Amino acid sequence: MGIFFRGQEKYLNSVEWLSKNSIHLSEPAKCTPQEFEFLRHIVKDKRIVWLGENGHNIREHNMMKSKIIEFLHKEMDFTVLAFESGLAECFSANELKEEFTDEDFLKNAIYSLWATKENLPLFQLMKKSDLSLIGIDINPSSNPDLFVKFVQQLSSVVSEDAIEKIEYIEAGVYKWYYQLGQYKARRKKVPAEMLHEFAEFKEKASAVIGDLEASLHEEYVLRLENHELVRQFKIILRCLQNRLYFINHFHNNYRTYKKVREKRMKENLEWICQELYPNEKIIIWAHNLHIFKQYKTFTGFEPLGAIVSNKIKEQSYYLGLFMYEGEIHTDTGQPYKIEKPPKKKSRGLYASSAVTGFIYGFFTA
Repeated sequence: MGIFFRGQEKYLNSVEWLSKNSIHLSEPAKCTPQEFEFLRHIVKDKRIVWLGENGHNIREHNMMKSKIIEFLHKEMDFTVLAFESGLAECFSANELKEEFTDEDFLKNAIYSLWATKENLPLFQLMKKSDLSLIGIDINPSSNPDLFVKFVQQLSSVVSEDAIEKIEYIEAGVYKWYYQLGQYKARRKKVPAEMLHEFAEFKEKASAVIGDLEASLHEEYVLRLENHELVRQFKIILRCLQNRLYFINHFHNNYRTYKKVREKRMKENLEWICQELYPNEKIIIWAHNLHIFKQYKTFTGFEPLGAIVSNKIKEQSYYLGLFMYEGEIHTDTGQPYKIEKPPKKKSRGLYASSAVTGFIYGFFTA
């Protein structure tokens, strides 16, 4: 009886705290960007806002995050959206967005699980404004032609030989991403002859990327007075370095690859903040698992949000969204119902209250 009473008291205290420290919003379909006015004083001194989600394929999260981004862009001068998607694909799609329909811009840039009608207004906003898209991930996110198409537009300053080498790298990266990925997804052993062929590709790709880095850096130095060209050469070099990193690590076991992927996303984000957009205010869209500020598992895994530099942490505000009830799809499209939290244990009640707060409002303390 004593334990139950203490649990009940803790629950009531939690509810009271939530009532005093939360702001209630309209349901996602009816919520407007103006309802996020309260964020103005919360993030007024922050350069970076992280928007998390505790699962992908969540209609309501997409809607809410898109409206938060619209508010931050229009009202608080945030001009860069960094997505948990391929750096090469997101940047190339952003550079080519005038050639795309709204739907193609969305589909060509980010992972397909986010290419939904709920996110279309966000990409329409980016097409007609100065809100720029960039990616932070090393995993390819759309198709092998996109980055090549961007580079081909620079044919006046990038040699035909360099473009052909980039075409070779892109075709190989996507080929092996899909071929090896099929075995990894089914947890099946990759045939030895396939691994041998992949090893040959890695060796050749490493040499080709090395040659490209040398030649492109020389071209880049020759054009230091053209700031736009310098920016584009920096991106091309960074994308190629990411491809080499991906090629060298993709076939690692799941646990190891999780760590190296997180490390590279951290390095990409710091490069974006410090080198590519040193004076811009940036929004980051990623899974909650990636944006945790203080988190480490017993296996030694630490997410992007925990391993970025202290300077970036000081400039950041982290905002996570959580599911409470309903039904969603897995990344492979299988529907499942969200299990409701227990109602008779204080710990469960506290957790459910916290989750509800993020679905229908935001904590202010």
